[in-house]
Amino acid sequence: MKVLLFYMKLRQEYANRSLMKIALVADRSTAACFRLAGLRDVNVVENVEEAGKKVEELLERSDLGIILITERLVDQVPGLADKTVERKYPLIIPIPERRGLEVTRTDLVVELIRRKAGIEVKL
Repeated sequence: MKVLLFYMKLRQEYANRSLMKIALVADRSTAACFRLAGLRDVNVVENVEEAGKKVEELLERSDLGIILITERLVDQVPGLADKTVERKYPLIIPIPERRGLEVTRTDLVVELIRRKAGIEVKL
């Protein structure tokens, strides 16, 4: 009976994940690139306070699986770097801005992979 309940829970979680959406929080130029690529849930922010509010709003949505946010905003929004690692869903993934990488954040990516997939990665 426990195995059946476990399977049903796993199946439901997988079904929910397969329907989850992707959202973006970024500056105007990065957002334009993602809109051109076909992403629909694009949120343009002009400052750090606006980004923090938008991310908090997106974290409350149950239909989101991934929140993409530019690295600069992850570094500037207080507490967001910690949320990036500790949350299960939606997964917060830092991305470079249109201008490119400011700083290589391999430690954050390695920690995300370790926590989400249970795999130890050495770069």
